[in-house]
Amino acid sequence: MKLKLFVSTILLSLFTTMNEVALAQTATDSSNVPMTTQETEKINNIKQLLKITGSSSLSRQIVIQTVSSIKSQYPQVPQKFWDTFLAEVNTDDVVQQLIPIYSKYYSDEDIKGLITFYQTPLGKKTIMLLPQLSQESIVVGQKYGIDAAKRAIQKLEAEGYLGR
Repeated sequence: MKLKLFVSTILLSLFTTMNEVALAQTATDSSNVPMTTQETEKINNIKQLLKITGSSSLSRQIVIQTVSSIKSQYPQVPQKFWDTFLAEVNTDDVVQQLIPIYSKYYSDEDIKGLITFYQTPLGKKTIMLLPQLSQESIVVGQKYGIDAAKRAIQKLEAEGYLGR
């Protein structure tokens, strides 16, 4: 039971992290409803955007970085678990499922604007720095979460809710 809770925590942490940086790669229309020419064009533009941004490789880097960070907090978990877990993570599959999210929040014109931006020097710099920004953000977020949990525990202990 503890292993299931542990695995659930890891999965939630990993995929929340991946979603926080809004990564995606490709998607398929899971319904059998034919798409209009505009919908097809928008999907193709989203695919182009995600290819330009290197989303699949970035997703993999973030998963590996997050696992490394989590792994250090759980030294009792065997390396075999981490290896098996990483082998099961297919970032193309994960990011493929995110295209509908891009489509929901961005118009085709927005996507075209992002494509234009990511082809500029600043856009290319942003793509290049995103893995470092993500890694440092993960560390800050984890430290903040741990500190907040410690403060909450201290308050609850002071109010008599937790045994000392």
